[in-house]
Amino acid sequence: MLLIEGWLKLATGEFDKVADQARAMVEATNQEEGCLHYSFARDVADPDLIRISERWASQEALAAHSASAHMAAFNKAMGSVKREGADLRLYSAEEVRKLM
Repeated sequence: MLLIEGWLKLATGEFDKVADQARAMVEATNQEEGCLHYSFARDVADPDLIRISERWASQEALAAHSASAHMAAFNKAMGSVKREGADLRLYSAEEVRKLM
């Protein structure tokens, strides 16, 4: 399993410009084969800080996601907003046990 976790900091008010595209991206991605979990969330303390969480069954599933039309459309939309920083990391993992 692959995990992607991180954050994206946008300039004040910029996320509102791409919120519809972000919702469409999450919806489409969660339907992809090999996607176990995919979400964006606004930080409760900073609405311009977007938390990113992903779980993928395989590298092949992640590669297909990266090549998808909805990823290209989302990247185009994100190119129109001002980003102040980002930290996104890929981890290789195995599920040890479910906590809840």
